[in-house]
Amino acid sequence: MHPLLRNVVIGIVGLIIAGALTALALLGSDSDLSVLALLAAGVLGTLVGLFLYSQGWVWGSRAARRRETGQSVLIAVGGGVMVVIAAVALAGLLVLILLFYLG
Repeated sequence: MHPLLRNVVIGIVGLIIAGALTALALLGSDSDLSVLALLAAGVLGTLVGLFLYSQGWVWGSRAARRRETGQSVLIAVGGGVMVVIAAVALAGLLVLILLFYLG
């Protein structure tokens, strides 16, 4: 499997699992399970986003060294989107920790 396709599959599967955990938290009746599911979704979203950002950095650098400027810009934009997803997931995770565990 091509590494770029592998990263796309990892990203899609990770975000589907994080979405399923979020849906479980929103639709569940047990509040303890809901908080744990949201924490797990935040951790998973952060890890997937950071992993894909680091992979984008590596592949973008390789493409730039080969003088493939269009491809390296596209990879950099994708990495930027992934780091934004990771930041939003981390922010949600911190809000949950502040509300439910430190409050």
